[in-house]
Amino acid sequence: MREHCHPAPIYHPWRVLGRHWPHVNVKYTSDLPLGRLGDTNGLDEIRLRDRLLQVERRCALTHELVHLEHGHTGACSPANEDAVNRETARRLITWDALVQALRWARSERELAAELWVTIPILRARTSNLHADELLELAHVFHDVHHDMPHLENPHG
Repeated sequence: MREHCHPAPIYHPWRVLGRHWPHVNVKYTSDLPLGRLGDTNGLDEIRLRDRLLQVERRCALTHELVHLEHGHTGACSPANEDAVNRETARRLITWDALVQALRWARSERELAAELWVTIPILRARTSNLHADELLELAHVFHDVHHDMPHLENPHG
């Protein structure tokens, strides 16, 4: 058991922005295409939809930082967007955090809230797991099931 281990550091996109992209301005706007939380010109500006929840801002900013790192300056192909989403999810959801949260979360919404991500980012993280990761998660689910007390049938 890892009782005395320090948890993996949480990814802070605002800290990354300040340290590695100090010349990039973040603007809040309602002038984004429907369904889009943010965008970037790939050079010196990130636009985030105004009125986002904190978790949405965290995910959107990380997503746009990944675009900056890859030098994307215009519209991206669906394949590039998928790759950026996967990288965003990998940064925001560590493996250890995912495993720990899966031990008790009983819904996708609970899991996303615990991991401080949006459901689409959670899905991006879990949709591309490797076989060994899936096997480890199967063991987690098995352990959780066996550790839960069995309730007697009140009708039986």
